[in-house]
Amino acid sequence: MSEGPRRHLLVVAPQCASMQHLTRLREAASALHAAMAHADMGDCAPGLPGGRSLIVDERLTSNWIRTLIGEAIQYAEERRASLVLALLGHGFVPGNTNTLYLMGADSAEDAIERAVNVGELLAAAANKPDIPSVLGIIDTCHAAGAIPPGQDLTAGAGNGRSRLAVLMASSVSQPAVDLSFSRAFAGLVREGVPGAGPLLGVDDVQRALRGSVVGQDVTVSQHDGDPFATEPIWVSRNMRAHDTDPDSLLGKLAHEELAEAFGALAADVPSLCVPHDVQSGLDSLEALKGLLPSPARDRAKDAVHSMLTSIRTVGFLRDWLGSELTTARLRQALRVLLASEHRALASPVTDFTDVAILDQLAFDHSVTRNNGKPSVAEFVVRLALASGKDLASPELHAWARSVDAQQELNDAVTKVLNCREDQQLRLAVSLDSSLTGGWPEAVSAWLLQDGELLDRQDFSCPTVDRGGAEAAIEAAAVWAEDHAEALGRRLRWLDVAVPSGVLLEWRPEEAGEGLRFGVQYDVVLHWSRRLAPDPLLRRIQGAVNDRWEEIAACTGVPVDWLDDSDTADRPPLQGRLRDGLYRRGIGLMHHTGLDDQLMEILLSYTPVLLWPQGAEGFPADRHSCLEPQWLTMPEGLGHAYQRRWRGENAGHFADLRAVWDDRDWLRFCRLVRTTVPPVQNTIKEAS
Repeated sequence: MSEGPRRHLLVVAPQCASMQHLTRLREAASALHAAMAHADMGDCAPGLPGGRSLIVDERLTSNWIRTLIGEAIQYAEERRASLVLALLGHGFVPGNTNTLYLMGADSAEDAIERAVNVGELLAAAANKPDIPSVLGIIDTCHAAGAIPPGQDLTAGAGNGRSRLAVLMASSVSQPAVDLSFSRAFAGLVREGVPGAGPLLGVDDVQRALRGSVVGQDVTVSQHDGDPFATEPIWVSRNMRAHDTDPDSLLGKLAHEELAEAFGALAADVPSLCVPHDVQSGLDSLEALKGLLPSPARDRAKDAVHSMLTSIRTVGFLRDWLGSELTTARLRQALRVLLASEHRALASPVTDFTDVAILDQLAFDHSVTRNNGKPSVAEFVVRLALASGKDLASPELHAWARSVDAQQELNDAVTKVLNCREDQQLRLAVSLDSSLTGGWPEAVSAWLLQDGELLDRQDFSCPTVDRGGAEAAIEAAAVWAEDHAEALGRRLRWLDVAVPSGVLLEWRPEEAGEGLRFGVQYDVVLHWSRRLAPDPLLRRIQGAVNDRWEEIAACTGVPVDWLDDSDTADRPPLQGRLRDGLYRRGIGLMHHTGLDDQLMEILLSYTPVLLWPQGAEGFPADRHSCLEPQWLTMPEGLGHAYQRRWRGENAGHFADLRAVWDDRDWLRFCRLVRTTVPPVQNTIKEAS
């Protein structure tokens, strides 16, 4: 079965005594049912309690059809399953309306009391809170009349959170012939769609069937009103998802955009072929020049230019960097790029290959830019620097000319070199001098240049409270800024190491007199105990280092989420940590009940800890907001705070706090902790 909610299937195919007998009805319904019920294709379970999911019967009256569909809705609701409802047969739209009625054995044309209102039943199913989504597949004449009125979904029983997608064989004004839509649909599900993703949506199916269902306009409609949905409304698994050329330099976004852009031109210029490599791309541009200007033509040209940028850049990087082109460098270059642009990708990167990354950068660009060339150029420059390449090399500039990005390359070189100089300085401050684990009497400060210690100083706190600590950090920042000015550098980073007793009550990025620290600097929160570990904490520090390497190598969001039931009883929790149960970062879903003892226990075993700022916590339906943002951490979290301060939409991501003890911080701790006196064994006390 697929991940996420299960899917139920009901295929209903009635004959109508007053209409022409549909000779291929059983054949079409059976083929559609077989494809959607297959575990590797549609992956649907039977939609009725008795295990039935295909109902083809010449005696099916309109009341019987309504009863069957009602039972399927109730069954899906009871089992919290998505519902796939396929209706095949005769249909009519009465008078001048746009409402489709499915005809049963007892139906007569225009007699709505003896027919089934399809849109009404689809809306009723979609508005059930316990049905995650509804997919309608309608093969009748006038099929597009199945779309429910908008207010039935946006203001219906589901309070607008309904999720409904409908695939329809024809427009409202068209007949449907010989059930050709259902038969073509079943074949498509069996064969798959080259170039599409692993799951086919209704748009994928519509594009693939366009032209193959002759004389009918295959129509789709989607309403997705649930902001917490964790998976798309999908039709079937794509049996051709992995049937691609392993040597292809095109990624998923390129395939999708090219298919859509050229598909929009197919009706007017059927001879146009979707390009797949450099030569076919150049040929396409020549063909597009001969078309009259239009938005569709311009979109196709942009898609081809983006494709050429992506393909030529992948080929160039492989030739130029050779063995220096590693996964770690690709990932780091993308992470720093996104942080510098203060953005996340629209969809998370699940495969850190050159093809996948260039595909994202070329096709997923900011709406304020006409194309992705600035991001591509900066990515190439960052990779070149990491690989020790000369930014003035003729090969690099020849590449820029090949993708018409000379200006973008020059801008990227200037930006990256300036940023590199700025990144050389970091101010690290620690509030670890308090014997009680609370607010300190003094703040320790280190100024680092390229990871090496440049200077160190302690700053007294005027008062032993938050205000005193913040005043000491202000003094440390002035001291560090003086150093930066003398070096001709800009101070961009502020690492703040905080004891467990202060983590839950203080937000250092919000401090600062003239400007918030979080506006002036990239503020990263750390756990101060790593600077002065007790013997037991020092002994398990190697495991924490290994844990960071596992987190850094993961794709997706490497976080194990714990709720209050996982953390309420502390000795068993510590036992699970000692057993190595949680191998990734740890996220807390609750805020109430958090205390410094819990923070001590968790941070002893993980370098990354997330917890919610507000009392409402961070429930599971919010976790998906981390997927596009994870690669931007830790700077991305500070950027989210900045957006919220400016009154902009920052989403649920800005509701999180984070301790982020990454590779650089752990290395820094190793350099300085030998000079810090050991403290008592709080891990032992917590048990």
